[in-house]
Amino acid sequence: MATIEVRTGPLAAIEQQLEMLSPRDRKLLVGLVLFFAVVFVGGYWYLLNDLLNDKASRVREAKESLVMIQALDAEHKEHSARFAAQESRLREHSKQRVQPWVEDLATKHSITGKQLNSVSSQSSEPVSDVIERTTYKVELKRVPQEALYRFLYDLETSSFPASIEQADFKVAYYKKEKLMDLTLQLTVLKLVEGA
Repeated sequence: MATIEVRTGPLAAIEQQLEMLSPRDRKLLVGLVLFFAVVFVGGYWYLLNDLLNDKASRVREAKESLVMIQALDAEHKEHSARFAAQESRLREHSKQRVQPWVEDLATKHSITGKQLNSVSSQSSEPVSDVIERTTYKVELKRVPQEALYRFLYDLETSSFPASIEQADFKVAYYKKEKLMDLTLQLTVLKLVEGA
């Protein structure tokens, strides 16, 4: 005796519908299912690819930012070290006054008291919370050329925090000797008291 198996459930209903289709309709249905599967996979791949590209661009931007931050950090450390060195230089000379320093330099190069006409403070202004810039006017009269150049060289290369902003020279000859008058505008940095 032959037994007939009867299936029930949603899969059985789909199988019955498929068996009722003609071979041409089955091919069309398979083609339609494949078409939607390809569209779905392609769309999903496109979205994932777009998402991955977005994440990759964020990673690239983060790496570029990191490189820039590291460069800025290195530059900051370098500037901090230079600032600390300059600050220690300012502290080293904080008690030394400008006029005796200039007079000592002049004496070192045989520039006598009457040749060093004057050293006077012109203006003072704060550069930052801890540093103040003061401008001095230094006048030298009838100084031999070589002594004057040596004086200027020592003034500029000294560790004292001073620099020449402006120099006005006048040349005169006295008994066949070349003598020079010089007016200097000297800028001196110093630490503000209590900083």
